[in-house]
This record gives sequence, C-alpha cells and structure tokens, in this order.
Amino acid sequence: MKRIKRNLYSILFIALSAFVYSSTASASFKLCFKKEVSNDGVAWYDANTQAEAVVISDDAFFRFTVTKCPNNPGGFKNIVVEDPSLNLVVGLDSLPHSTTEYPESVYSLDYSGYCHGDEGYKENVATVTATEFSNTGEQTVSDNAWVYCEDIPQGGEGCTPGYWKQPQHADSWAVDINTTFLEVFGRSIEIKIKKQGSIYEPTLLEALNANGGQVNMAARHAAAAYLNAVSSVNFDMSANTVIESFQTSFDSDNYGVLIQNLVDFNEQGCPLN
Repeated sequence: MKRIKRNLYSILFIALSAFVYSSTASASFKLCFKKEVSNDGVAWYDANTQAEAVVISDDAFFRFTVTKCPNNPGGFKNIVVEDPSLNLVVGLDSLPHSTTEYPESVYSLDYSGYCHGDEGYKENVATVTATEFSNTGEQTVSDNAWVYCEDIPQGGEGCTPGYWKQPQHADSWAVDINTTFLEVFGRSIEIKIKKQGSIYEPTLLEALNANGGQVNMAARHAAAAYLNAVSSVNFDMSANTVIESFQTSFDSDNYGVLIQNLVDFNEQGCPLN
C-alpha cells in the first residue's frame, strides 16, 4: 500500500511539474509599440495626452518603434504599421525569436502639410499587427500622438499681462475688473503674488499678478489672453479656445504647451493705448 501511495505521489509530482513547465514555456510574450511626434525631427515626444501635444506649424515628423517586450522567449514576423490619418501602411523588419536580444524595428515619416491650415489640437492613432514566430497567432497594439496645430501669426496683435494689470488700462477691459478667474475658466486655482503670498480663487486682476511658473505663469497669460480675445485686439485665439486650452492643461497638470502658445500670442504687439 505504501509503495502504491509513493507511486501515486510520483505520478502527481511529474504531472504537476510538466504542467508548470508547459505553462512557463507557453507563457505569452508581448508586442510593444510606441508612436512619437516631433516638430523638427530631432526632439521626439510620446505625446499620449492632449496636454502633451507638440506644437507644430504645418509639417510634422512621426516615429514608430516596435519591440518585443522582454518578458518571455518569442519573436514576431509580418509586422505591419497602419496609420489611416497619415495614409500609412508599412511593413517592418521581423523581431527575432530570442531570449537575450530585444532589437527594435523603427520607421520614421516626415509628413508635409499635416495641419493643412487647421488650428488647434489633432490626435491620430497608429496600430501595429504582427504574427508570432512560434505559431500563427497575431498580436495588435495601438498608440496615439497629439499635436497642436499653431495658426502662424500673420500680423496678429496681443497685449501682455503687464499691460492688462496696469490701473490706467482698466478702461480697456471688456469685463468687470473684479471678475474672478473661476467665473471665466471654471477652475479653482491657487496662485502666489509677491509680498502677498498664496491666494485661492483669485480675480483676473490678481491672476495677472501671479508670480512664478507652472500654474502661476499659465494663469497670468491665460487671463491676458482672455482679455485680448474679448477686446478689440486682433487676437489669434477665440475666448472659448483660451478657456478650453487652460482647462485641458489644468486638468492634466501640464502647462508647457499652453504657456508656449499664450506667451507667443500675448507678445505680438499691443494696439491699445
């Protein structure tokens, strides 16, 4: 009886070991894909969110990188990248079946006239499909990229935060000088003003005096941009675009693109007295 039990244990151990080995050997390996965008073909950005959008005027550069995630043995063949918005269908080099090498298959594209005169945010999505070397199974992965198509200023106008915060220019305001930032932009913010410290729920005038970077710089230039947009200034952004751009940046806590755009537009030259 003891011998029978020992034999049963041995059989169970062998079966369990075979199952574990089989599960390990057949563990899935992943197809990884990254789409990047650039405005000069030198500095590349993943730009997966609207707040990370890369500012371009017309031409855009895209880079597609396909890798085998280094989790388990395996390889890919018949790799095809598709991006309908770029009219792109391209095959890439196979990724070898290896446990030690994890090369990349990369394709770069210079897309002339991507903005086509459009202004604002644009997102496009690319997809890569590949066949596993070990069998006929396919894997598909997608990635996106955001850009901000900048309307190149053609003699536009813009008054700086420094102009709008001056008491003698209060008569140029198209809204009440005590209007709060929250009333216009729909977001509660906290800023810092030199010698006054932190201020929660500032007015537009207080926002114009915000000191420092990030939300402070974004707030003062957003306030100035809004005042430009609702005044007689020939501004390059509508009031709604200014508001929506700030909200997007605030919600993602990423102000880089917003600040870059607003500074450019606010410093084009003020026509007001």
